[in-house]
Amino acid sequence: MQFNSIDFLIYFPIVTLLYFLLPQKIKWVWLLACSVYFYMCWKAKYIILIGFSILVTYAGSLLIQRWRQKRPALARLTLAGVLLSNFTVLFAFKYYGFFSTVLETASAGHLLLPAFRFALPVGISFYTFQALGYSIDVYRGDLKAERNPFRYALFVCFFPQLVAGPIERATNLLPQFYERHSFDYDRMKQGLLLMGWGLFQKIVIADRMAVIVDHVYGEYQTAPGSALAVATVAFSFQIYCDFASYSNIAIGAAQVLGYRLMQNFNAPYLACSIKEFWRRWHISLSTWFKDYLYIPLGGSRRGTARTCLNVMIVFLVSGLWHGAAATFVVWGALHGLFQVVQTLWYKANARRLQTAGSLLPPAAARLGTFVLVNIAWVFFRAESISQAGAILFRISTRWAESPFTLAALGLSLPDCVVGILAVGLLIAVDVISQKRDLRQWLVNLPLAAQWLIYLGGIAVVAVFGVYGPEYETAPFIYFQF
Repeated sequence: MQFNSIDFLIYFPIVTLLYFLLPQKIKWVWLLACSVYFYMCWKAKYIILIGFSILVTYAGSLLIQRWRQKRPALARLTLAGVLLSNFTVLFAFKYYGFFSTVLETASAGHLLLPAFRFALPVGISFYTFQALGYSIDVYRGDLKAERNPFRYALFVCFFPQLVAGPIERATNLLPQFYERHSFDYDRMKQGLLLMGWGLFQKIVIADRMAVIVDHVYGEYQTAPGSALAVATVAFSFQIYCDFASYSNIAIGAAQVLGYRLMQNFNAPYLACSIKEFWRRWHISLSTWFKDYLYIPLGGSRRGTARTCLNVMIVFLVSGLWHGAAATFVVWGALHGLFQVVQTLWYKANARRLQTAGSLLPPAAARLGTFVLVNIAWVFFRAESISQAGAILFRISTRWAESPFTLAALGLSLPDCVVGILAVGLLIAVDVISQKRDLRQWLVNLPLAAQWLIYLGGIAVVAVFGVYGPEYETAPFIYFQF
């Protein structure tokens, strides 16, 4: 069930209405049932996998808590078992095919592994990391293990953020299932506003940019460099709006029900460095890797060389988390390399930074960061490393090989104008949101002005949205991860 589908438009109001009509003590039971149904709408049998993850992390965490003080070796062994079992399932369904191909190629065909072909379970990387984060937190003593298995199951499969995040922390979300949640009109209005903005990002911007990207990248061997450059920038806004839209709808839907999810995006293309970009992009994953991988590796506490190595490890793993393909590994390696170079550069210019405060004007730093991010996005979007290399080569050397026309982008002039205006609105909202809460500002407007904006927004999404052939719902990009 997609957030941008008619099914969800029917499902969510029914869930919400019954949630607030039901007695407080069984509200969470209703949410659990709705969350299980929501996940089973994709492929019912894969509920077994999420059930396995829930069972292992629930039982393992209870044992970890029992042994953490008196028998720490057993606690560590149990945690290792929890991690190994979950990563084994993740590897089998997501990475086995990739690594078996790599091994067969490296052995020149002498090593032939059994072929297993599984459909990738939706959201497996997200709920696996969320469940493992809980077990690690219990091991560290950051929270007590949840004794109610069904409330814990709701934490793992809470439907708004189940499929594509944010990757929630148990310390934030689990206690909320014990809080009292009553209907609140202002809270509902703010949640619906965020959901509406998410739909605008997805249907008006992301799906429109997808038309350009699919058309130009599909003809990358003959497309002029200028068209490939435009398509690459279009992809940067496609993936941003596609992923941020899911997070916004998830956060907004949870807010309507009375739950607080963590922010997942904060105007990432306003970043002045790659390091800042990752503080603003997919925040829940960035902080997960920081807390559960980077810091345990030593973080920045063991000298510059070790810091750079830790950064590269984290970003290589991040690339693999996104997908079982060499292109994602290169994408992660590029971001790691960018951060390493930045770290060394700032270290070499430490004295100048102390006096000048900054080595580049903010506008130049933002532009440079955006260019680097776009170079990496080519590998993220390309189907192979050779294709990515060819695209970057044509962008740099075949800029005016053939006349650039709107037809080369696959969009009509009106669609291009709508796309430019929509991206302009996105940037304006990102800039303004750094200084004020736009949703709060909106709900403080006179009622007539509020409804004028609400109805205008609905009309814009309805009229200018891209709905695909025969109104086929376009899936979210991060569903594949």
